[in-house]
Amino acid sequence: MESVASEYWNSSLSLESTTAMVDTIVDPGVLHLQYIRSQIQNYYLWVIFALGFPGNCATIVTVIRMSPPRSLTVYIVLLAVVDNLALINKILIIALLVDLKVQIGDVGCRMFGFFGNFLATFANWLLVAMSIERFAAVWFPFHVGQWWTFRKSLVVLAAVAVPLIGLFLHYFWTFHFVYDAASGSVACVHYYQYVAFISIFEWYNVAIYAFIPCFLLLVFNILVIHGIIRSTKSRRYLNGSNGSGSGCLLHQRQVTIMLVTAAIVLLVFTTPRCVLLILANYWKPDPNTMEHAWKDLADQISFILCDSTHAINFYLYSLSAKKFRFHFFDLVMCRRTSMAHSTFVMSLSSRPSGRKTPQLRSHHDNGNTVHFPILSTDSRRSKEAAVDENKADESSKMLKDQALVKREPGKTNVKWGRVCF
Repeated sequence: MESVASEYWNSSLSLESTTAMVDTIVDPGVLHLQYIRSQIQNYYLWVIFALGFPGNCATIVTVIRMSPPRSLTVYIVLLAVVDNLALINKILIIALLVDLKVQIGDVGCRMFGFFGNFLATFANWLLVAMSIERFAAVWFPFHVGQWWTFRKSLVVLAAVAVPLIGLFLHYFWTFHFVYDAASGSVACVHYYQYVAFISIFEWYNVAIYAFIPCFLLLVFNILVIHGIIRSTKSRRYLNGSNGSGSGCLLHQRQVTIMLVTAAIVLLVFTTPRCVLLILANYWKPDPNTMEHAWKDLADQISFILCDSTHAINFYLYSLSAKKFRFHFFDLVMCRRTSMAHSTFVMSLSSRPSGRKTPQLRSHHDNGNTVHFPILSTDSRRSKEAAVDENKADESSKMLKDQALVKREPGKTNVKWGRVCF
């Protein structure tokens, strides 16, 4: 059984052999499916690269612009960088080996094999780290600032990257370059003496690349969604049926939805590859048959889905997070701030009052109870002034009950563009 990442070598580097095999196929249906698969294999990665590379670059610039360096910022930016490097690695494999047939040698094969597997696996585990961070932010909001600091996030990334590096180091002595002078074809394959080791290793590779990350993503994202629903009900109960949370809480919720969406898409796009890998030991159709041709086409489609996970995060962020979309438009249009989202919403209950609450006494006037301050004899106020002040306090209390006050952008010193991330 081949892994999700390493099987890419066999599928991408066997294009010439597939074309040669097509000439011996008699069944027109098999010939047609093989042709479709070869055409998809020729062009799909270039389309993914054209969409994904600029999108990941836009993600890096937008996230850095909209947020200070925090743990979540590190994860999102690094994920975009890793996705771009993975796309570049795959494009170079196709361009150098398949199209140009460059003799890259053993060193080139080993570098491409190592980084191709490491980058694809590391990207999935970065999503796992982000899901765990979101789980902590939703379920333990008062402690997440201490648990997930900028420095601790770097330690977490190192703890994830180092084992993965060790897992794929074997490519530097099990992988080598093969050149066929007769046909002019080139390929990167494992040494024959390591075939037994590779057959066992691929199970661990699949588990680390797909099975374990997908299971963790499923568990933590279910918990995150449950936590969002629970916190939303709690805020509605505290603020009333029409109440809403603060701007920071709403933004945190948007960020959570953004990352949960990315994790769910990864699950959906990776599952077909995992299913086909499991079926590979049991589904073994005869070569040059219609069933074998359909199996090859299904394999190719599963590779398209897996490779697409390196290119779609920017578009998922834009669709699921309003703040991200606004900041990206600000960046594209060279605007310093966006007036469409500069209104700052703040809870009155969190604002400190600079005025001491006076001691009140009651006065009954025509059946109505009016409260006004108890004043000293040397600075006594009139009853009418006290009633007017009480009316102003009642108006302020009504605003406090609504728990919201809006500030216009031109009347505040708050720096727009800095958001809770």
